[in-house]
Amino acid sequence: MLKGNTSKLELLDCTLRDGGYYTNWDFDKSLVDNYFSEINKLPIDYVEIGYRSKEKNTYEGAYYYLPHFILKDCKKKCNKKLAIILNEKEVEIHDLESLLKPCKGIIDLIRIAVDPNNLLRAIELSREIKQQGFKVCFNLMYASKWEEYSIFNEALIQINEASDYFYIVDSYGGLFPGDVENIFIEIKKYLTIPIGFHGHDNLELALMNSLTAIQNGAQIIDSTVLGMGRGAGNLKTELILTLLNKQKDLSVNFDSLFNLTNSFIYLKEEHNWGTNLPYMISGTFSMPQDAVMNKVKMRYSSLNSIINDNFSKAPNSYKNLEEISVFNPMQNIDSVLIVGGGRSTQLNAKAHYEFLKQHPEIAIIYVSSKNVMVFSYLLNKQFHCLTGKEGYRLESMIDLSEVSTKTFIIPPKRSPIVSYVPKKLEEHTKAISTIDFEDQFEESATALAFQIAADLNAQTIYLTGYDGYSVSIQKEELELFEENQIIFDNIISRGIDLYSITPSLYHVKSKSIYQLL
Repeated sequence: MLKGNTSKLELLDCTLRDGGYYTNWDFDKSLVDNYFSEINKLPIDYVEIGYRSKEKNTYEGAYYYLPHFILKDCKKKCNKKLAIILNEKEVEIHDLESLLKPCKGIIDLIRIAVDPNNLLRAIELSREIKQQGFKVCFNLMYASKWEEYSIFNEALIQINEASDYFYIVDSYGGLFPGDVENIFIEIKKYLTIPIGFHGHDNLELALMNSLTAIQNGAQIIDSTVLGMGRGAGNLKTELILTLLNKQKDLSVNFDSLFNLTNSFIYLKEEHNWGTNLPYMISGTFSMPQDAVMNKVKMRYSSLNSIINDNFSKAPNSYKNLEEISVFNPMQNIDSVLIVGGGRSTQLNAKAHYEFLKQHPEIAIIYVSSKNVMVFSYLLNKQFHCLTGKEGYRLESMIDLSEVSTKTFIIPPKRSPIVSYVPKKLEEHTKAISTIDFEDQFEESATALAFQIAADLNAQTIYLTGYDGYSVSIQKEELELFEENQIIFDNIISRGIDLYSITPSLYHVKSKSIYQLL
């Protein structure tokens, strides 16, 4: 039960801003119109409609840039006070004139997302925004790691005159109710302005933490429709309104609330936001949500390795990297076949087997273990990329006692990826010395495979199982596709012949596997 007076409590819905992480800040006009129509009938004080941002080299939608005509349209359709947010990491004081001029007369509250490392710089930014006539909200991120930043000092006092609100932002979704209470006790020593709370739901504590914040004096709380928000999402607008209606007699039009949530269901079904094990790990260990999910989805990293790497400890099932010798092949191999995880390899399994049987001089490099069984019992030299948890998959697929033609390769010892090496393979495992494409590819299994080929001095590289992705491509798949294409282009630019011998959506030359028989 909520205790104390909540009559001064304000509610801010940030669905269009935080939910934009799933839609690239593009929303159907009909959805936005319905959103405003229904939220106008609900006891919401502020509606945060998106970012105002500087130009980027990637596509982001209307509610990331909020051009003037969109701002005017929001003002026309929404009877609530409007807010936007600026990413303090990307904004300098000299940028404020161009970013905020279109907002005058339309936007009531400017929020700034602040990295604790930039606390003093952000205070100056906040002062300048306030001088331009806007209310200002200071959103200090990474609350579950504040003690590491030593933010509890006299600098916080300066925020009182530089801002109108101060927000505790649980960016990693890692706070517990006791943490929230302790933070309030501490920051009240310095702050006299209203304090807000923005929770993420990694540990399914966004509601409990928000209620704890209210009980400890929070005067403004963030939420989103159906919890739509970055990573695991946020406190659900419909949930906090329902509870406040029951416990504090807040007047809520439940028919409008029902219509509002219903209009977002199709996005929920499409993007499936909400917590899961990787996001729970992100919250528990205060690790960036995107980084953890990227390692799991794109890099196929082991969750054990992600956690242990976060604490700089290597679990018993991982071989000490210092004991693994560097890959230094004693002979050149002119031609290699790099095997991806696509279905095209298995669909043409017999042809692959016959081709490699006829050409025992061609080495096989596996990026993924998915197609290992296609090449069982061949005498060709075989190299297996052991990135992340590939060792686990390989362990369950092949007889590890028969490894006479196989070498297992892990990323460079300095790589952020920790790779599982089965005990039986330790003496057959080597570490690549470096990946010299670019630093950005040191976590890429494809880059590792091509580096093996380069170290073998291969002049011809065949690809199989690099099918590309369907039109219903997900964000992580698109990023992986683009990354692979950059690697392919790099190889081609070095004068190495690169051919896909199975159907591929990548921009590389083709040679049919059947043409080669």
